[in-house]
This record gives sequence, C-alpha cells and structure tokens, in this order.
Amino acid sequence: MRNIKKFVVPALIIVSIFAVNLSCSNDEEVVFHPTEASDETPDSDEAADTGSEGEITLYKVTGDEISKIQDYKVTGKDLEYQKDIAKHQEIWDLVKKIVPVEQLKKMSEFLIYNGEVTGSAGFVIEIKRDLSDWKMGIAINYAYEGGFNAGGELAYTIIHEFGHVLTLNNTQLDAAVTQENCKNYFPGEGCAFEKSYINELYSMYWNDVWGEYQEAKEDEASQEKFYEKYQERYVTQYASTNPGEDIAEVFATFTTLKEKPEGKTIAAQKVLLMYHREELVSFRNHIRKNLALRKKGSPATFELPKPGAWKQANSFGNPQKTKCKRH
Repeated sequence: MRNIKKFVVPALIIVSIFAVNLSCSNDEEVVFHPTEASDETPDSDEAADTGSEGEITLYKVTGDEISKIQDYKVTGKDLEYQKDIAKHQEIWDLVKKIVPVEQLKKMSEFLIYNGEVTGSAGFVIEIKRDLSDWKMGIAINYAYEGGFNAGGELAYTIIHEFGHVLTLNNTQLDAAVTQENCKNYFPGEGCAFEKSYINELYSMYWNDVWGEYQEAKEDEASQEKFYEKYQERYVTQYASTNPGEDIAEVFATFTTLKEKPEGKTIAAQKVLLMYHREELVSFRNHIRKNLALRKKGSPATFELPKPGAWKQANSFGNPQKTKCKRH
C-alpha cells in the first residue's frame, strides 16, 4: 500500500502531461448496486467490526458490479464518508474504467477506508493463500483531496495498486513453493514462475545489484545511497524500494507514458520490456482508451501527475513488503 509519510504531491515518470476525459463509452458503463446508507450508525448485526485501520465500508465485487458486504462501526467524519455512497460509486466507476472486467475477476472485495489512520492512499492484499483472489482498498479522503481525482492522483494510484495484483497473482507466482525450494525470484507471497513479469524484471535488472540492495534496505539512509548510485535504473525513487514496487511503478509508467521511451536508461528499458507482452499492451490500450487521454486544456479533462509529482514517487516504501499493503 502507499504508506505516505509526507503527503506532498509526488511523482511519476511521464514524457508529457496528459489530459484525461473521465467519461466512459456506453459499452463500458459500470453497473453499481450499493446499499442505501441510513441516518443511523449500522447496528451490531450489520457491522460487527470496528475497523482498526480506518475501514468504512466493504463491498463484494461480482463482474463489474459491487454490492455491500458490511458497514464498519464508525463515527464523526467517517460516518459522513460512509453515508456518501455516491462517492463510493464514483471511486468504483474509475476503478472499472481502469481495470478490464476480465482482470477484475482477480479481485473479489473492494474497501472504502479513511487513509489518515495508516497514512495511505490505497492498498491491495491477497484474500486467498493461493493468490487467486484479492482485495483493493481506496482511501476516500485522499481520493477527494483537492477534488475528485485531482491531478490524476487517484487514477495513478489505482493503476499502481492493480499493477501489484497483475504481477503477484496465481498466474505469476506459485504460493505452494517455499523460498528454500524456489529457483526463481521469491517476492514473499510465493515463488515466481520463470517467465513471470517480476522474475523477468528481477533477472535482468536486479540480480546484479541484489547483494548491495540487501545491505541497503536495512535503513533509509542506506536506501537513499543505493538509489543515488543506481537512479537511472528506476522510474521513481519509490520503485527502488524492492522489485515488487518497481514492477508496479514500471507498469504505471508504461501505461501513462504517451510514447515509447528511447531506452537509454535501464529505467526506460524496463518500460520497453512491457511492450514485449501482448496482454500488457492490451491492458495499456484499455486504460488509455477509457481515460480518453486528450490534449491539455479541455474543461472535461484532468491531468496525470507530472514527472516527480506523484505523491509517493520521491519516498521509500517498506523494503520487506513487495506490494502496497497496510502495516
């Protein structure tokens, strides 16, 4: 998850600034069936849990629809967030524009939460041990900071977070194989298949510096030195956290860059690597079509974060965790 120490506007490596039309074509329309919120806090039968990490409302994902599983026991501002199901819908609509229905099958739960508790904007976490089923959480307060999806921050966060699901699910990793028995990269959730996205990235661009990285990840000062030495390898500083964050950042950069990079740096070569995968190119095209990237200046568009401006880009995550995940 995006653990945001300083919630300053961060970054993404983008060759140019894009404007994004948030309207969907009719054939991409999202069907949303939320449960009406009442003026009362949910009773104990509806909400047996008081979330410890800002949980507000949990939804079940079925195809491109979501339906409420439960409201958590909340008060004050969180109760206002819970009642505002129109905002829940607006966030989900953007998720659907970004993630194709076929890819949504990997995700069965969707959580609306308050990110102030954990200092995060979004997260993903596996629901099943075999990595076939996932939950995504989006912080409603950050989703509306400065206005809905201001500066394209929310769209970028969704792309990054689903990048974890895309690269760590059961088609990419074998959760039954232990680290001791893994011959490929082991991100923690399981053993990467030889031709998986993350194993390819690790083999080509991490293996040669892995010893240095292992020493550097012990503290943030060492992480900074490692990044300064190998900056040309990473699309953002956050990407240098570990291969899991690196590949999610590469996927987000690959998706939002208007043109192919020239490949003069290792960071650019990582982006070009994704063009070799037909399914990833199709995913990229889906996102760019649905977000209708257009010229700057249209009143119906928003801009994606400028290079270096995405909220998390100039920070380090937790090197012990291979995906954005709340602690």
